[in-house]
Amino acid sequence: MSVANFIPEVWAAGVITAFTKDQVVIPSLNTAYTGDATRGNTVNIISSVTPTITDYKLAGRIVEPEDLDSTKVALLIDQEKAFSVYIDDIDQAQAAGSFDDWVSVAGRALGEDAEETVLAALLAGAGVNAQAATPVAVTTPELAKDAILAIREAMAKSKVPTAGRYIAVNPAMATLLISGLASSGSGLGEGELRNGQIARLYGMTILETPLFAEAAKPVAVGYHEASLAFVQQINTVESSRAHDRFSDILKGLSVYGAKVVLPTAVVKYVSA
Repeated sequence: MSVANFIPEVWAAGVITAFTKDQVVIPSLNTAYTGDATRGNTVNIISSVTPTITDYKLAGRIVEPEDLDSTKVALLIDQEKAFSVYIDDIDQAQAAGSFDDWVSVAGRALGEDAEETVLAALLAGAGVNAQAATPVAVTTPELAKDAILAIREAMAKSKVPTAGRYIAVNPAMATLLISGLASSGSGLGEGELRNGQIARLYGMTILETPLFAEAAKPVAVGYHEASLAFVQQINTVESSRAHDRFSDILKGLSVYGAKVVLPTAVVKYVSA
């Protein structure tokens, strides 16, 4: 095998395809900064401050200009995850396309790792906790729907745009919601399902993911698609000759970062 014959672009593209396909939350997020991501980079995201609205008539039709400051959020590309595997007879395997199964598994594993990071960032960066002053244990479908309503109300009070609202729930919360929606006709219609979607409820898309750190008690986090910035790319895919067998070593590096940039647009509800 000549290492020069290895085609890294094929591998990188394959891993990214599987990585994206098996994600639930990340496809709904702001990924506009992905092109800026390189290992060790910090992406500085600038957001403008809303100007003061003046009653022009009451001000005598004279409006004094004001200085506008901008706020900066630093999105650190601090996650570096890698894989390294032995591959026998790599030239023949590439020609036959027999790496597809491995590519899918590697991509799915990278995808799960990134989803876990994103969900943890959403919960940690939530600007609003929709739980009552006295925390409620969500144990029935009615209480689960109450939790979703509480998230909706908090998002409405924060003036979160109605378009682009999502709620990610863990299986414990999803089970209660699905059982409560079975007879209410609030589920998704035919043709509306995509990976992870279980319902459209109160104007929001409900996504189920098993990758919340908390699995035993119901958890939900509402967010707007622009509330969290996510960047990811495959930085390096390379091959080298193994010294102890007739194989080549394939290695890949995935670099990504996630940051809540609009905390008031992220609302969490964790069962007592």
